[in-house]
Parts: sequence; structure tokens; C-alpha cells
Amino acid sequence: MRDRPTGRIGSLDGLRGVAAAVVVVHHTLLTIPAFSDGNYRAAVPGWASWLVYSPAHVLWAGSEAVFVFFVLSGFVLTLPALRRSQDWIAYYPSRLVRLYLPVLVSIGLALALFFLVPRQDQPHQSYWINRHAEPLSLHSLFNDVTLLSPSLVNSPLWSLTWEVFFSLLLPLFVSIAAVTRRWWWATGIIGIVLSSIGWYEHVLWLTYLPMFLIGSALAAGWERIPDVGTLVGWVLLPASLAGITAEWWLPDDAWWSPAVRAIVLASAGVIVVLAGKWLPAERFLLGGVPRELGRLSFSLYLVHEPVTVSLANLLPATFPSWLIVVAIPIGLGVAVVFSRFVELPAHRLAKRIAKTLSTKPPVPQAV
Repeated sequence: MRDRPTGRIGSLDGLRGVAAAVVVVHHTLLTIPAFSDGNYRAAVPGWASWLVYSPAHVLWAGSEAVFVFFVLSGFVLTLPALRRSQDWIAYYPSRLVRLYLPVLVSIGLALALFFLVPRQDQPHQSYWINRHAEPLSLHSLFNDVTLLSPSLVNSPLWSLTWEVFFSLLLPLFVSIAAVTRRWWWATGIIGIVLSSIGWYEHVLWLTYLPMFLIGSALAAGWERIPDVGTLVGWVLLPASLAGITAEWWLPDDAWWSPAVRAIVLASAGVIVVLAGKWLPAERFLLGGVPRELGRLSFSLYLVHEPVTVSLANLLPATFPSWLIVVAIPIGLGVAVVFSRFVELPAHRLAKRIAKTLSTKPPVPQAV
């Protein structure tokens, strides 16, 4: 019998941790001019081009890791609501406290670093770092706090905008998943197609919200999805890791770019399935390092970027490559403190709110 946790699927926490680590590596490498140029589709000289324009891009595929986050959120919030009735009155305030309280504190931290370490546009810095030298205004601060349109004070908050929208629309997603449970795979395909169309047409809500629908579809069909055999898994793993970076190494032809985006999104869904249905992946993701990264993932996601940008502005021009050695452990350390004193208390408060407003057991929350 497989060594699986009951209830909560622990290996998905490990996957979230690995995805968060990829985002951290992504932003750290963007402090190096060659990788920053490659991220904006410029020519990259030498060996760095191999890490940009090949399947090896998966090591720092930050945007694609966020796609995995979105699919995971669709899955982990839909699954409990399908398994038992959801108390929506208790859900909404609890969920918003769970998201917004850590976000607000992370904005405070980012603002403190913004004033302590001024962002400067300097010739030796990467284009990505210099973009952070934008002025601060009350309008941008309002957009940060509300998550309507986050600024570069803490740029990863852009994804929280869509997490909030999805959280508010969760009853709709759960209803779709419940009604189409027998045809869950069709719902997943529709999510992939809609998101690909949205990306091609530059419609943000149509690009990102269907990614959550992919996760909701997987939740609806989870009991029908068979365990992945060992050999099949070893085929699907490299295929999905290559597929999720397809936009970086396949020819960039406009006429078929929606199909390439569909490959990326399908690969994100396959990665989630492998994490929960393929024993080698489950065992790895249930290991100490992935699980610890999973525990810290939300805090790490919220605090690492302002820390990285501040260090890039502090260190001399001769030090850019060594920033990787410095920024990652410092970001992890700040995340540990943030998790202990901000995220966990916010999580406990959200659970108390849910318990106060409902007589039912609180539904597990996730980010």
C-alpha cells in the first residue's frame, strides 16, 4: 500500500515549496544582466543562452511556477468543497484574512526596504533591477494594498490579485466542477483553451482565471484519475518539465503560439497529477526539504523579492553573480521569521474567524 497521508495531500505542499523555490531562483538570476535580457527575449551571449532558451529554463521558470500555483490553488480549494458542504459565510472573511493580512505586512516590509535602500537606475545593473527605480505614489500604494494592480515595490503580488479574484469566485468554480464531474477532463481542456485564447488576445482575466479552472477540474476528477505507473511517470516527468518551458525553446511563430501556451498549461496540470498520483514524485515531495519549503512557500513568495532587489542595490558592481549566494539564504531567513510572526498568526486568526462564524468544521485553507 502506498505511503500517503490521509485527508490533505501532503505531496502537493512539497510541490508548492519547489515552485516557490523556482520563483526565488528566477528573481535572483534576473539581477544578472544576461538573464534579465533573456527574460525579456533579448539575445543572450555564451552559456547563459542554454539556461534561457532550452528546457533547462525549468530551473528558473518563475512565470510557469506561478501557473502551477494557480492550478494548485484551484485544486486545493475546490477539492474540500466537493467532498463536503462549504459554509460560504464563514469562508469569505476567513479566506480574505488569510490572504490579505500577510500581504499587508509584506508591503510594509517592502516599503521599509524601499526607503532604507533607494532603488537607483544604474548602468551596471540588470534591466529588471533598474525597472524597480520607479517613484512611489499614493495611487501605487493604494493599488498595492488592495491588490488591484500591484506595483514593483513587491512585484510578486501581481499573482495575489488573481488568487483573490479566484477566492471570491470559488462558489462558481466549485459549481462548475460539481456539474461537470463526469467530464472533468473536458472542463480541464476548456480551461486550457480559454487561458490560451486570453493570453493570445492579451485579456488578463481570461488568461489567468481559467488556470484555476484546470485545478478545479482535476479536483472533480481526482478519484477517477488512476495512479501513474512507475515507467509512465518517468516518461511524463521529463515531458511535462520540457513542456512547461515550451515557449522558451520552441520556434516563436505567432500563428501557433496559442498551441504552445496550451502545451505549457497542460504540462502544469500533469505536474500536479504526478505530484499526487506518482509514487516516486510523492516520496520526493514528502521529503524534509520540499515539505519545509512548502511550509514557508507563502511567506517566501511574499518577502524574497524586496530583499533581493535591496541587496542588488547595496552590493558593488563587481558582485552581481555572488548575489545568488547572498540573496537566497537571506531571503529564506526572512521568510522563516515572517512565517513565524506573521503568516502563522494570520492563519490561526482566519481559522478562529471561520470557527466563530460557522458551526461546521472549518474547511482547510491553502494558498
